[in-house]
Amino acid sequence: MIRFILTVLLGMVLGAGATLYYIYENHADASERAMMRSTLLDYAPFLEEYVTP
Repeated sequence: MIRFILTVLLGMVLGAGATLYYIYENHADASERAMMRSTLLDYAPFLEEYVTP
């Protein structure tokens, strides 16, 4: 049961990432791309505490 839940959660994370990448590549103009990049890079240091053990 736990493995199923972890598989579903992994699929959700990968699906959300793929959706954002698709939007970034195919539908965002230059200003939107810059905003998406800056938002990700601004929050990357805060996400590090969740990634590192």
